[in-house]
Amino acid sequence: MSCDIHAVPNNGISRIGIVGLGLIGGSLAKAFRHKAGIAYISAVDKDREALETALKEGIIDEFDTDILNPVCLDRCDLVLLCTPLSVMKDMAPVLEKREIGVISDVGSVKEPVMDLIKLNNFIGGHPMAGSERQGYACANGTLFENAMYVLCVPDHCDVPASLLRDFEMLIRQIGAVPVHMTAKDHDQRVAAISHLPHVAASALSLLAARLDDGPLSNLAAGGFRDITRIASSDPSLWADITSSSAKRLIPILEKYAEIISEVCKDLKNRDEKAIESFFSQAAHYRNHLPVGGRGALDATTSLTVYLEDRPGELGAITTLLGKENINIRNINIKNFRTYEGGQLQLILGDSAQAVRACSLLKEAGYECD
Repeated sequence: MSCDIHAVPNNGISRIGIVGLGLIGGSLAKAFRHKAGIAYISAVDKDREALETALKEGIIDEFDTDILNPVCLDRCDLVLLCTPLSVMKDMAPVLEKREIGVISDVGSVKEPVMDLIKLNNFIGGHPMAGSERQGYACANGTLFENAMYVLCVPDHCDVPASLLRDFEMLIRQIGAVPVHMTAKDHDQRVAAISHLPHVAASALSLLAARLDDGPLSNLAAGGFRDITRIASSDPSLWADITSSSAKRLIPILEKYAEIISEVCKDLKNRDEKAIESFFSQAAHYRNHLPVGGRGALDATTSLTVYLEDRPGELGAITTLLGKENINIRNINIKNFRTYEGGQLQLILGDSAQAVRACSLLKEAGYECD
């Protein structure tokens, strides 16, 4: 299936193929279409419904459901693999036979991918943005704004310098920042700031589940839900990621366990100075992290609005914020009782949007924090 091609972007990449039209693949397709003006985008996925939706929306121009015979990838300037490593392994010999300019991936682990795909036109890639949500239905073309986009160029790569520059320009056009590093350096760093937090959040959730005597889950509704949010990520995806990352992740986990052991020891010894030092050092590092960009973990901020019980409140708030281009990721209604009102929890993209939203709502007469 195809649509007519009407435009050519302002760089040397005008035909892009995407394998795997899920959250990342779909978000890239939307960003390439709307932000970079890419004229032709093809997609390969087993999910025909997602492909047909993207075609209907004008996000892609052609698709194929056969990953072992993806005819629609021929003559693409760039093909991005947005699939698990196991699928890439099956596709590697297929891609070698296709006429493609640059082949890259978007995986959060680079060494196993680089070891697997030895094609001379392959460049490892990792857009440092994501979400615990999944599927094309959750794809968002703004997902990569201010995100680091890591590129790992192997020594044997023979992609022309001009085409590599075009790839970097494309990354900038979708709002991301291209950064070069080795696969080893990437995997060590991402194991610490992305893969470990997913393990830690899941471990906290599992611990709570094992300790839950009924009332515990009600007490865990606030901050505990926030710090364990990423434990809601796709289990099969993260089993694949952490297994692929094991070489770099296990040493990081062991260092993390050492810190927990030190805290346990200090608590047993009632060493309050050591415990204070633990919290102080952690706070100092965290408080000096850069703000304004996006990292490997999806950043969200919640804003609580206190409502009176009257018709149209929810619609008025969403309309007000929508006019100001403030994107509401999710909505929770808490403690709402007839004639008493309640609390509306808005999940927003980042702290800057939360500050703007709070200011707008207060100007409109709402109480919020």
